[in-house]
Amino acid sequence: MPAVAQDQAEIIFGGDVFDVTGAGVLDLSILDGALMPFRRAFDQGRERLGLELTIDAAGTVQDCRFDANEKLAPAGKALCTQALRVGRFQPYPGLVLDYTSATYRLSIRSHTGQPIKGEATFRMSTAYPFEGRPVTFGSYAIPPENQRLTLADLQYRAMEYPRDALQNAIEAQVIVAVTFDEQGRVSTCRPVRSSNTARIAYDTCLEARRGFSLRKAPDARPYVWVTHWRLAED
Repeated sequence: MPAVAQDQAEIIFGGDVFDVTGAGVLDLSILDGALMPFRRAFDQGRERLGLELTIDAAGTVQDCRFDANEKLAPAGKALCTQALRVGRFQPYPGLVLDYTSATYRLSIRSHTGQPIKGEATFRMSTAYPFEGRPVTFGSYAIPPENQRLTLADLQYRAMEYPRDALQNAIEAQVIVAVTFDEQGRVSTCRPVRSSNTARIAYDTCLEARRGFSLRKAPDARPYVWVTHWRLAED
């Protein structure tokens, strides 16, 4: 069954209320260096270590909290120490996110079985959120129709359903505002609203970057893309 918004209160993102999970690349350096002493506590991948990070506008990790059982608590402390020392977040190119601090959620598991030479023992993943709440990003005002581009001004290809949203049966209406550089390529993408989770808006911007270009550049007007991600019916 598709995961759709459940008539819950809208979340307004901006300032220090923001979640950037899935909006870019999080680098915590080599996980094995911090976690190998605790490998047995992960029980060959059956146990999970959850982390929630606070990231500032420059991408620096400012705070770290972990969710783990008693056996994994020392691993959580060790990884939080590493995250605070070297952790960095980099948004995807051109993604416009207006925040002073934001949350990033992830989980860590070990590979099952014996360690394989040359491969990392621990892997990081970001689960798709299931809060089912609509999100508005800041106070961006959509320009009047005569001040923005239309689909006829663009070259475009068929868009692919965002992979992670598809795997988690996420459906949503998403609005993003796209601008173009002097060569007609997507320069920026600003999430405006999502009817169901923030992450699908970030995925929509990735699709816009891959799928749109401007027919006659330059043109400073934005293109406001309203799309409905709906799963095919069986």
